[in-house]
Amino acid sequence: MTQSSVPTTVITGVTRGLGLAMARQMATSGERVIVLCRRSMPELQELASKHGTDWYEILVDLSDKEQTISAGQALGTLLQEVDKSYMVLNAGVVNPILPADQLLDLDSISTAFTVNIVTPIYLTACFLQATKQASDRRLMLISSGAGRNASHSWGVYCATKAAMDRYAEAVSLEGHPNLRVSSVAPGIVDTPMQETIRSTPEEVFPQRKKFVDFHQTGALASPETTARNLLALMHSEAFGQRATDDIRQHTFQS
Repeated sequence: MTQSSVPTTVITGVTRGLGLAMARQMATSGERVIVLCRRSMPELQELASKHGTDWYEILVDLSDKEQTISAGQALGTLLQEVDKSYMVLNAGVVNPILPADQLLDLDSISTAFTVNIVTPIYLTACFLQATKQASDRRLMLISSGAGRNASHSWGVYCATKAAMDRYAEAVSLEGHPNLRVSSVAPGIVDTPMQETIRSTPEEVFPQRKKFVDFHQTGALASPETTARNLLALMHSEAFGQRATDDIRQHTFQS
């Protein structure tokens, strides 16, 4: 079988926020797109059909071990015989937002680590195994400034994103053929995650006012603009030159 020359893009966490914005833009690409999501997205399927985009959904709760294993196997099958394949690991959770002496819910801590770093490591392995013969492989992990600068009551989230950065650096050092990898901080984006942050009581999250101010002063970037810039970076020659990157360090055409 001849390997497909049409690029295949995989995106996780597309039901809302930044992931939804990226998926919506890729649905108009006319290429081949695989999304991993908790529920079916008929509006994206319709948009993809309208634009001649080859669209696949893998329904999965990425906090569930068995579902994630099945999703990884399905992904591997869909990536066989692909010559150009790009993956955006975007799914993530910000909770629990609590100071260290209140982090007593092991389930919530475990879920954060599972979704934010354990699952990305597993899906990366599935991606790399399935695309060994590809001539162009790109892996973008959506990180956060929280992984590079600590924040009060964000110990769990900061730890998972710092782990993501170190993981990307380790993968980059391994020299996988035809692979570019980068853990990219997207900046401060107006997403449901920001709404969660702003709704956190100030007594457990003293920096809450700063994030309220970001919203009220229009300092938050739109998901659509950030998604467009992230996808442009992933397709550019600059992608992968730094294993840890920040979208704000790049200039894009408006």
